[in-house]
Amino acid sequence: MLSRDSFRSRQARRARRRIGLAAPERLEDRQLMAYSGLGFSLADLSVTGQSATTASWGGPLTLQVTLQNVGASTIIEPTSLVPASQVQVGPDGLNVPSYYTPSQSDAPDTTVGVFLVPRGRGLASGVQVGVIEAPSLSQNNIEQFEATVTLPDRPAGFPASGGYTIRLVANFDRSVLESNYRNNVSPPLDVRITPTPATPAIRAITFDAPGGLVPGQVIAPYIQIANLGAAALTSDLEVAVVASTTPDFNLGSTVVSLYTIGGGVPGLNSLPLPNAARHGRGFRALQRNNIITPRSNVIAIQGTNVALPTSPASYFVGIVIDPFNKLNLPNQPANRLDLPQRVSTVSGDVAPGGVVGGASPFAFENPVNGLPIGIV
Repeated sequence: MLSRDSFRSRQARRARRRIGLAAPERLEDRQLMAYSGLGFSLADLSVTGQSATTASWGGPLTLQVTLQNVGASTIIEPTSLVPASQVQVGPDGLNVPSYYTPSQSDAPDTTVGVFLVPRGRGLASGVQVGVIEAPSLSQNNIEQFEATVTLPDRPAGFPASGGYTIRLVANFDRSVLESNYRNNVSPPLDVRITPTPATPAIRAITFDAPGGLVPGQVIAPYIQIANLGAAALTSDLEVAVVASTTPDFNLGSTVVSLYTIGGGVPGLNSLPLPNAARHGRGFRALQRNNIITPRSNVIAIQGTNVALPTSPASYFVGIVIDPFNKLNLPNQPANRLDLPQRVSTVSGDVAPGGVVGGASPFAFENPVNGLPIGIV
């Protein structure tokens, strides 16, 4: 019996005697589908998206949908080689160029189903809350669009409030023939449902004015207003810079300047938030501080120059939302200035710092109640 070394030597001698023979080529792995059993490639739709953070039963919920056609033709289709962006429709309603035909991997118009599912449960435990019309997608293409659905009244057996998830289902009506239907359901998108009807909650979050304010100083305030409620405010909103002898908005307060936000302020139910930022610690932090930018629930106001009252020697200046109570807004602070700053003389007759103009010569108007301050 030959040893292993003798056997290998014998095999090597045989190989040397076979002159001109090449070693067989090892084929590389192929992970792509060449074509379907029908003889051509098919579309393959996948979907994900973003959901607003908060909604209420019977209220609207805004979603941002990302629909992708990951299918691609792996065989030559001579009449589909023209880029879709260069295809036009002629006066007779026919394609130009006339020989163009869509690829078998293109997906025509379809629908996306929207399901509300209790957190921690599967799609089968959810309830359908809407169907979104989705645009056509050429092969290897992606489309993003926003849509708003209306949640139903609370279904039987569903918790009145708490955490839920939104699941999106691409090609919901199965109008498109696909090579793979297993990726048609989106990952869960978190949303918190409140039991009571959604209401706006308007707050001033920024009041940017020079530090060390003194009476008579002229400022150009920068203000940011946020809606922390689940519902949007659709009415025009007045925002005032108010001077007051106390941090309260009552007798002795004067409206220094007044601004109007046209069209209101969006709420949290209309602001889709990326799902990646909504897990664990990041999601809990955002629930506590729902200031979301861009496309946010924050409206900025760059005020024009306005002079502060020249007297008394010490008072407060801050922001008041809807100062004349025209909208009767819920969830508003009771008779308090938002972000108040103290205004006071420095020492004796020291000139004010940061002055960009002279003191106002007129008496301030629009008193809320009683006598206004700032009258010399």
